[in-house]
Amino acid sequence: MKKAFLTVISIVISLWSSSPVLAQRSGDLVVPCAVPFYRELDFIVGDWMVYEKSSGTLVGFDRIGRTLKGCAIQQSWISLNDHFSSNFVPFRMYGKSLTAFNGTNWVQMWVDNQAGVQILKGGPEKDKFVLSSEENIGGYEYMLIWQRQEDGKLLNTHQRRDVKAGAVGAWQTLYEWEYVKNINESLFPDDEDEGN
Repeated sequence: MKKAFLTVISIVISLWSSSPVLAQRSGDLVVPCAVPFYRELDFIVGDWMVYEKSSGTLVGFDRIGRTLKGCAIQQSWISLNDHFSSNFVPFRMYGKSLTAFNGTNWVQMWVDNQAGVQILKGGPEKDKFVLSSEENIGGYEYMLIWQRQEDGKLLNTHQRRDVKAGAVGAWQTLYEWEYVKNINESLFPDDEDEGN
């Protein structure tokens, strides 16, 4: 009886392991976005308190995490001041971006509650990560620069230049912000589980 039971168990295990669906072993698993170039922007992942570099004033919070099994980086920005407000848009900005590598460039789509939409492309350049607009937006070209600092902080610079009437102006800095880890909040997990 014992021998017959062991024979049945070994047949079941043999059939189970030969099934094409179940036969995948860890060496056969495919993790599409685990390749190093999909991780070039990971240094911005975290919960951040954001300060104006020149004055040291807290201007916002930025929560940045990996999503879609590491294939994209999602940003959620909340402004604490009226830097982006105006007489026509009197409320404070909040916005989101989704950034991913398309095989050639990093592409970011930004959308905010003030009808702002930007598509930026780029990637690493020496010690910086640079994203620029390919098309002008309201007569301007935009550039967003991320740079790691030695103390673990980030420097985020947003610039624009006038490209109206075919002439290209000089780059002007719209803001220069310093990102400091927000130790009061938990960091995003390595990869959000969204059920996909």
